[in-house]
Amino acid sequence: MSDPADPVTGLTWRQKEAVRESWGKLSSEWKTHGVEFFIRLFKTYPSILAYFKTFDGMGFDAIHSSAKLRAHMLNFKHGITSFVDNLDDVECLTVLIYKMTENHFRRQITVNEFQDALTLFATFIQEVTQCDDFTLGAWTATLTVISSVIRDHMTLLQSLGDVV
Repeated sequence: MSDPADPVTGLTWRQKEAVRESWGKLSSEWKTHGVEFFIRLFKTYPSILAYFKTFDGMGFDAIHSSAKLRAHMLNFKHGITSFVDNLDDVECLTVLIYKMTENHFRRQITVNEFQDALTLFATFIQEVTQCDDFTLGAWTATLTVISSVIRDHMTLLQSLGDVV
């Protein structure tokens, strides 16, 4: 049976299904996993924590129980869900990634920070879901597509300067 790749994203139907299925499992327990992911992100990349001024002076225990962290990790979940839900609608997916990129660009978050977070996210998915190599590869390919759109759009936003 043939599993042709999407001409724009390069993702196959099987890869998209693997991502959808694993995200369904992971997102169903995101209230626990989301907090764990962000704490791990902040510990691994302390420079990213600096963008969260609301956590200034707070220890990891206080951040862990913070309503603001729970709210942010739920926004993250909704963003990833919208990306996963639109893997077959590349135009909509692109607009969703652009909007998220613009929101973070205004906060001076760079492509490198996105890359760090997405790389850690792939590792996190593998550890938490104990997914097989195919699913991990599907996530890696999907996050590479997302990262590429973020990078290209950030480059455009930087060239526009104060217009955005």
